Amino acid sequence: MSQKHIVVLTTGGTIASKPSDSGRSQSGALSGEQLLDRVALPQGVDVTLEVMSILQKPSNAVSLADLAELHRQGRIALARADVDGLVITHGTDTLEETAYFLSLTLPADKPCVITGSQRAPHQLGTDAFKNICDAIVAAASPQLNQLGCVVAFNESLFVARYARKVNSFQLNGFDAPGAGALGYIDGQRIKLYHPAIAIEPPVEEWDFPLPRVDLLPAYLDASPALLRACVESGAKAVVIDGLGRGHVPPSWMNEIRELVGAGVPVVVVSSCAQGPVNTSYEFSGSLADLVSAGVIALNDISARKARLALALVLSSTPRNALGQAMERLMA
Repeated sequence: MSQKHIVVLTTGGTIASKPSDSGRSQSGALSGEQLLDRVALPQGVDVTLEVMSILQKPSNAVSLADLAELHRQGRIALARADVDGLVITHGTDTLEETAYFLSLTLPADKPCVITGSQRAPHQLGTDAFKNICDAIVAAASPQLNQLGCVVAFNESLFVARYARKVNSFQLNGFDAPGAGALGYIDGQRIKLYHPAIAIEPPVEEWDFPLPRVDLLPAYLDASPALLRACVESGAKAVVIDGLGRGHVPPSWMNEIRELVGAGVPVVVVSSCAQGPVNTSYEFSGSLADLVSAGVIALNDISARKARLALALVLSSTPRNALGQAMERLMA
């Protein structure tokens, strides 16, 4: 196999931490160059690395503006003829959101692999350098072409749409509930369990700043005033993290009908880790009730990711075509 040229964009997070005077970890304190200096690739992996520090912050501080800049730098790198793949290091708290956003917006003709770590580089048993090595190996593999941004973690590969952080501290930090892993990395070997399924073409035209989309969880006896507060404070759309098959408290329905009637897009997904929404029930606040009120129901996606997809669609699609555009992204 000929030598591959991989661009590594670093953004901070636990994977780029160093100890503070208090003994805690300072997320994002290490630059990309400092981090990659300590990476030893497996024998037989023939790559050259080009490292750029885009951000140095914990991922709870990553903003939509940061995603736009990361997208810009990623697109520039992937457009270069001498670049074979892209690796992004990121804090794990919002890694799944960044991965999905980039999967929607970056071209998929070359691999894009995002990784992080549960343990900082200075901690005993750190997974930082192993995860970086695996991500580089994956980014050098043409098997990942046309799959969009893929998450590499704990020697496993996950499609960005389904990847979720499932553990707050152990090394098996990510999984894809219901979908399973795409494959694994074993040294310099990549194994994909399933035939490669190409993703939809990226969302090419979108405006920045993206419109604000708020995420609102449904829960027992939640106040409908929360819906009104989202829009009155500036949200252009709302994603509801619904109960079970996509339900909300009955008291929400009048407020939801008013929002939809006023032209505010409302989307509902299931808060369950697995399983789609479904109009199998008929009661006030059921999915059937929501759909009849004009709410857009989406399957097989978390609320955090649906929020990003809706923001992109709002910035690039006429209001009367929102539902069709969202369905295309969710296919």
